[in-house]
Parts: sequence; structure tokens; C-alpha cells
Amino acid sequence: MGCRPNLRVCLIAAVVLAASPAAVAAPGRDLVSEAEAALDRGDGIAAELAAKRALDAGVSSAQISAVAGEAELLQGDLAAARKWLGTENFSDATQERGLRALARLEIEEGDFSAATRAYDRALADGHGSAQLWVDVGRFRYRSGQHHMALEAARTALEADGNDPRALEFRGQLARDAVGPVAALPWFEKGLERAPDDLSQLGEYAATLAEAGRNVDMLRVARRMVAIDPRDPRAYFLQAVLAARAGHAGLARRLLDRTNGAYDDTPAAQLLSGILELRNGSAKLAAEQLETLTQAQPDNGNAAMLLARALLSSGDAEGVVARFRAAADRPDASPYLLTMVGRAYEQMGLRLEAARYLDRAARPRPAMMAVLPVTAGSSSGPEAQSAVRLLRQMLAQGRRAEAIATANRVGLEYAGSADVEILGGDVALLAGNPRAALGVYSRAAQVRRDFSLVERMVAAQRMMGREQDARRLLAEYLTHNPRSVPAAALLGRIEGQGGNLSEAVALLGFANDSTGRQDPLLLADLSEIGARRGDLATETAQRAYQLQRSNPRIAATLARLLEADGAGGTQANALLAKVQRTASGTLLAQQ
Repeated sequence: MGCRPNLRVCLIAAVVLAASPAAVAAPGRDLVSEAEAALDRGDGIAAELAAKRALDAGVSSAQISAVAGEAELLQGDLAAARKWLGTENFSDATQERGLRALARLEIEEGDFSAATRAYDRALADGHGSAQLWVDVGRFRYRSGQHHMALEAARTALEADGNDPRALEFRGQLARDAVGPVAALPWFEKGLERAPDDLSQLGEYAATLAEAGRNVDMLRVARRMVAIDPRDPRAYFLQAVLAARAGHAGLARRLLDRTNGAYDDTPAAQLLSGILELRNGSAKLAAEQLETLTQAQPDNGNAAMLLARALLSSGDAEGVVARFRAAADRPDASPYLLTMVGRAYEQMGLRLEAARYLDRAARPRPAMMAVLPVTAGSSSGPEAQSAVRLLRQMLAQGRRAEAIATANRVGLEYAGSADVEILGGDVALLAGNPRAALGVYSRAAQVRRDFSLVERMVAAQRMMGREQDARRLLAEYLTHNPRSVPAAALLGRIEGQGGNLSEAVALLGFANDSTGRQDPLLLADLSEIGARRGDLATETAQRAYQLQRSNPRIAATLARLLEADGAGGTQANALLAKVQRTASGTLLAQQ
């Protein structure tokens, strides 16, 4: 009989015992999960508040330090992040997250060795998550270990083939290695898993634009604005698209809506320079582009635009002072030679002008200079200085020394696509196209831009493999359909091979893409069109109007006028002009 009250007490005691520390901590664990969710969506403030509430609820610092440190890191407070992360006081459940955050903190503070150690500890158990492998891959890529970065991306997808960050990273690498068309499926798969992910949407929109799918790109950018009207990337992408379409005013208004988020980036500085040029503010354009070229001295597009801006603002002396040395190199582009030639014309030095304009009219030599290491590369200062040293050695005929130096730098930075391209350039310029092509092909597994493809084509042609060169260019164009230089080069090769219809189609595309303002493209089109029996005189006249001082264009127009049986006087005058220009060039060279 006396047992019944005791039974009730026992039941109450059981309930109390059930509410032991693990059960009492349940609200705290919910707050940790809340902090993790905030971090996953990039909200450092919400994560910090949830972590503090969890700590107040009795959750241990070992369970909190990873999320609290990452929250501070997201907000840019590196000192506060160090207090949480530096001791590495992480629970088993949060250890990977904490070490990932610690590695990012070390990267922010420039200590790559410490970051490597943090990632090594995170991978010590051999079971890294997809997100950890993505972090490792991005770190390796930034460190110049490009091939190891690709391996990390593959490992991330093996860990979780549906992880949005892993799919995004793989898409970015595919875009670099193959082209935008090949990258799109990766981003589309990522968006199937996370349709409102702004980072994935931004990459998808940018890649659509590169693939020439402007309407689709605009649709995605507007969706980004609908998700978050404050997101600057959506406005920046639309600004780039507006600029490409020739709507400079709209592009400027869209760029202003980024609220300066991209002001310090090379892409925004280049875009601003282009917009100022189109607005007729050549001096402002030159200021923008001067800043960019100082930060990226090997950025060819920025350098050419700066030359144009200086020339348009009347600073011919500035063009000569800044670009004459580059124009004197044997691999100088026709555009640069034309800019320097026109600068000399503005200065009244016609013989000097003729020397550069004549070179601009000639076909570019098959042999090229050593490529610069990619802007922003982390392959190391020695790789950067090796470019200058190798150019000097090759110019002086010291081929054996150049090869030995390239091999040494290659061993120092094994796995770097930048350094592989450097080694390929030395082999190509030393007359070994087979070796160059082997090294280029390995680099192309990671980064296949047009400058590399152009060199691979040169190597193929040096070995007499014209068909392989055409196939390589055609494949590149399939994956990079907006590449004007690739279309122009393939068009010229097709013309040389007698494939006139293909040549006209490719050169016509390149010509239309440049607004029909490139005199050399117009000259190519007129020459090939004439061979095909087309009425090409009007095209040649347009080329001549754009560049009257170019002897090749003048000669082409003269031949076409003669062939038409009309304008004999004009044709003779043009041929006489070509002869005078050639004589002037010879005198200038003596």
C-alpha cells in the first residue's frame, strides 16, 4: 500500500533525470544550428547573435568557437575571429568547420603556410566534406597549384555530387579549361539544388554572357535583383551587357547602382575606362586606365585602350613615351603599331610614323614572345621576373640558358599552369614546337584562353599540321563562340588553305562583332571576297577610309579597282602612294 505515493515520486524523479544536461542543452544546440544556418547564407551578424545566445544558454565554448569565429570572420573582424579560432578549441562535431574558418583567417592575414597546416589538420582523418575540399581547391588554385586544385574539385564531387559549392567550383574550372559552353551544365545542376543561391546565379549569368546568350543572362540578372535588390553583382553584369550593346548611358547608370562595390577591381576599372572613352572624356578614360595598367602591366586590353585614350586626348608624346619600347618588339600587335604610328603622325614625324604603320600592315611573325604570367597569379615573384629574363636570353640567342632557367622555374612551381605556359613559350621560341605543344597541352587542362590556343596553333603549324591547327581553333570556337580573335585567326587560316566560303563566314562574324571598324579585317574580307568572285571593292574602300596610311590596305584597294576596270587614275595614285611609303620606310630604317 505504501508503494503508490513512492511510485509517483519515482515517476517525477524519472522526468527530472530525463531532463539531464543533454536534454537541458537542447535549446542551446538549436541555437548552434541557427548560427550554422546563418553562416551558410552569409549572415555573420545573425550567426554571432545566435552563438552568443547559445553561450548564455550553457553551451560549451568548444561547441561555439567555430561558429563564433567564422561569424567574426564574415564581418571582417580578424582580431575577434582569432580569439575564437586561434586556440583550436573545437568540439568533434565542429572541428572541420573551425579549421576551415581558421585556414581562411590565415589566408586573409597572408600566412599561406599556416593555412596549409590548418587544412592538413582538417583532412587528417581522411574524410573531408565536399565544402572542405572546395576550400582546399580554391586555396590551391590561388597558390598556383592549378592541377592539384582540379583534383580537389573532383574529390569534392566524389564526397557530395549535389553540393552547390562543389558544383559551382567545378563549373568555374570548366570555364577556364574548356570555355563557357562547357561550364553552363555545372552551374545549372547547382541551381537545381539551390535555385536562389546568389553566388551560383552570378556565376551562371556571367557565363551565359560569355557564351553570347545575352537574353538568358539578363533574365538571370533580373532574378538576382528580385531575390536581393542590394546585390551589386546583378547590376554590374547588366552594366557590362549594356556596354557591349553600345548603350553607354545605361551602362553608367547600372554601374552607379553597384555603389562602388567593384571600384577597385580590374573589370570595373576597364569598364569605366571604356565608358569614359565612349562618352568623349578621353582624359578621364586615360586616368582610369593608367591606374589599371600600373596594377596589371601585362594587361594587353587595358594597355591598348590607354594608348587610344592618350592619343584621343592629344597626348601623342605620352603614347610614344609609354608604348614605343613595346612597339619595337618583334611580336608587337598591329593595333599597338598603328597607335604609335599615328602618335608620330600627330607629332609631325612622318618617317617615324611610316616605319610603324608599315609594320602594322605586315602579317604577324609566326614566332611569338614569352607570355606574361597571368595577372593575379600566385606563382611567385621569381616566375614574374623570369619572364623578363627569358625574353632577354632569347633575344640574345642564349637558348640553352633560357631552357635551363625555364626548367628550374618549372621545378620550383610544379603544378602551376602559368609556369607550364612559360616553359612552353621557351621551347617554342627555341625552335622545339613538339616539346612546346606537350607542355601547352598540360596547361590547357586547367586554363585554355585564346593566347594559349594561339600558341598551340603556332606549334601545330610549325610542325606542318595545318589540319590539327584548324581543328584546335574550331573546337575552341565551339566552346567560346564570342571569341573574335579566334574567329579571325581561323578565317585567315581557312583563306590561306583555299576554303574561301568558310573564311568569309568567320571573318564576317569577326568583322560584325567589332562594329565593322577593324581595317585589317575589312582588308582580309575584301581580298578573300575578290578571290571568290564577290564585289569586294566597297569593303576595301571602307578599310582604306579607316586607315589611309596602311600600304597593304592601299595596295588591296588599288588591285580591286584595277580588276573592276574602273578608277584607273585612283588605282595608279594608290600604287604610287604605296611605293612612296615603302621608300620612306627604307629610309627610316637606314
